[in-house]
Amino acid sequence: MRLLFFLPFLSTKGGQERTLVDKANWLVERGHEVFFVTYENAGSVAYPMDGRIRYKDIDCRHFTLYRMRLWRRWGAMLAMKRQFRERLSAVISGFRPDLIVATIPLTEFFLCDLLQEANTVPVVIESHLARGHEAVVRGFTEKVIDVFYSPLRAIRRADLLIALTEGDARLWQSVCPRVCVIPNPVTSYPTSVAHVAKDTGRIIAVGRLSPQKRFDRLVDAFALIANRQPNWQVDIYCSGQENALRVFEQYIGSRNLSDRISLHHPVDDIYQKYCQSDFLVLSSDFEGFGLVIVEAMACGIPIVSTDCPFGPSEIIEDGKTGLLAKMDATDLAEKMEWMITHDEERKQMGLAAYKAAARYRKEVIMPQWEQAYLSVINKNFANE
Repeated sequence: MRLLFFLPFLSTKGGQERTLVDKANWLVERGHEVFFVTYENAGSVAYPMDGRIRYKDIDCRHFTLYRMRLWRRWGAMLAMKRQFRERLSAVISGFRPDLIVATIPLTEFFLCDLLQEANTVPVVIESHLARGHEAVVRGFTEKVIDVFYSPLRAIRRADLLIALTEGDARLWQSVCPRVCVIPNPVTSYPTSVAHVAKDTGRIIAVGRLSPQKRFDRLVDAFALIANRQPNWQVDIYCSGQENALRVFEQYIGSRNLSDRISLHHPVDDIYQKYCQSDFLVLSSDFEGFGLVIVEAMACGIPIVSTDCPFGPSEIIEDGKTGLLAKMDATDLAEKMEWMITHDEERKQMGLAAYKAAARYRKEVIMPQWEQAYLSVINKNFANE
């Protein structure tokens, strides 16, 4: 099987990028050929990639168009679309894939052209972000373009759409006639977590510094309980632009928590950081899946998460492997303080979380992805 994966970039540390590279590494180990194509990558690939995987960035940076004045943007858009199709067509013609796999979020500007260039090649679209949250704020120019290049019309043409959660799949079923659900796999499932010494009183949070993740909600929640829990601290491992990180540090300082909440750049040994923590907090407004939840559970720590769409409620068994909170700082703070003050229950939740995470091991999940791809190539999709 020859697979071409198409997405915006691979240079950022995030759940989508990690799982796609993990998937590609597993597939080439199984004897399949994989080609990654990006269109606005900046820097090197963020995660270790098997040397047998081919990779090319076709250098069509759609985001640069928004820096232009309206009268210049039209011409630049048409030129970039022509350039995009020429470069993508050359890659497809040279590699001759059996299947093209594209991801959502994907710049809608290119999605229709991708389907057109694929032509007779079957296409699978993977939804890595909850539907309804996948689009950026669209200005007048983009709305006009949507009349001619509707991303939903393009998605309807896909041979299969794979969602990561049941909730997301239900929303996509009104758009695409062929939808299935396969969760992301966990990168590593430690054989044991009991031997790792914990930094007592340590709460961890992981993710991109973006409005979606609502780290400000986590700060506000911790501010409500910090004085009552003086021996606890929060470590946030996040990627983001330096100016955004500085603004967020100032926000933490405004809540007088600079000595209690620490920001860290992403690290390669994040599993070690999970194991050393007491529990993880996810404070998002929405998730495509919530890979950090499964990663933390695999390291034997429970979760406190907002009950946001989609992912947390499908992964966490409330009261057994973690706690689900309303999407406000007050309830999140109450759930965090319960986890802090119930030491024995927290440890039991951690053990239950570790066992529950076993269902996301690579040897369980990866064959499902492989079979889904093969079913499209062989045109025997089970739900047709």
